[in-house]
Amino acid sequence: MQTTFIEENINHEQIEDLCKFIESQPCKSLEFRRCKILDSDFDELMKSLSKNGESIVSLIFNIQMIKEKKRFKRFTQMLSHCPNLINLRVHGNDIDDDMFTQLVLSLNENCYQLSSLDVGDNKLTNKSMSNICSLIVPDENKTGLEELILSANQLITNAGWTELFFSIAFSSRIRRLSFDYNIFDNSTAAMLSMLIASSRTLTYLDLECCSLTEFAGKLFLALFTKYPVKLEEICLDQNPLILDSTRTLINECLGLKSRSNSISSHQPLSYYLPIDDDASTIASAISEKLSPVKLRRKKRRSNMNRSPRVVIKEETKPFTLNEIKVPKKRAEIRNKENKEEEYIEELLPIEPESYGTVGRLPSWHRL
Repeated sequence: MQTTFIEENINHEQIEDLCKFIESQPCKSLEFRRCKILDSDFDELMKSLSKNGESIVSLIFNIQMIKEKKRFKRFTQMLSHCPNLINLRVHGNDIDDDMFTQLVLSLNENCYQLSSLDVGDNKLTNKSMSNICSLIVPDENKTGLEELILSANQLITNAGWTELFFSIAFSSRIRRLSFDYNIFDNSTAAMLSMLIASSRTLTYLDLECCSLTEFAGKLFLALFTKYPVKLEEICLDQNPLILDSTRTLINECLGLKSRSNSISSHQPLSYYLPIDDDASTIASAISEKLSPVKLRRKKRRSNMNRSPRVVIKEETKPFTLNEIKVPKKRAEIRNKENKEEEYIEELLPIEPESYGTVGRLPSWHRL
């Protein structure tokens, strides 16, 4: 069951009917946006949601719905009874760093399946970045976010964005990011381009009205034309310093299905590994590729005219580099071709493959 209230003045009778409905059958989704509810009615609603919180999958309380700290506290307490919550949107509620800390504490302790979070148009600063990062990075207790909406939080500076980008680059689940109506300078745009290049899951990025310049536009264009990024869509509207021609080329470039053909076929190891591989599976995958190479000794057919003493002497004689003598004339080399010698079998050539910072596989050759 999905219930939506948009810009309504909700009276007491409506709240009573809604609470009875929530208690009588599972409620999966509940949305309020810019509605007016009495404090007493809001408390009754939170109590009903707490009793039946296991069925809740999506909660949307946008635009001045939980602005007051008392309501916000009741809201966070209610979330402790919603273990199956996947989507949470609290856009435009003037949430500050202290309030957000309470929210994240409740989410980390109870809402392990949360994958989409909207905290846009609030009053978050750099102090909240560590809390956001704790929600992004998956671990054994939570799945980690797939979508993050952080629109219009202009109190966040470059230091805060840098910390967030590090966390997103480490995450393996983020698919959609909305940073619209924030302020990004050229250095932040450069770091963001590195995030796009490194992410194996990011497909959508909203950078509308972020004060981006033509430098950022050219940077993104070069990235999309030369490297096989996973990003499929980027919004650069209302950035007047980016030329329309550059924006058009970016959109056309992302729309080309054959952009991966413009680079070399040798990809880093990360492109071959599944998204959810842990350290053990990565190590096993590398060990499979780097199978141990064993040197085998092989003897040619013995010359019957040669004395066995010479053969035994050559087998027991240690091999050193100093004993290798280069013949002076090619004729001498031809004369010695029929002599028995102990040698190391030439191995088949091994194709060098790049593995990021691991290096390249060695190639063995005839000594």
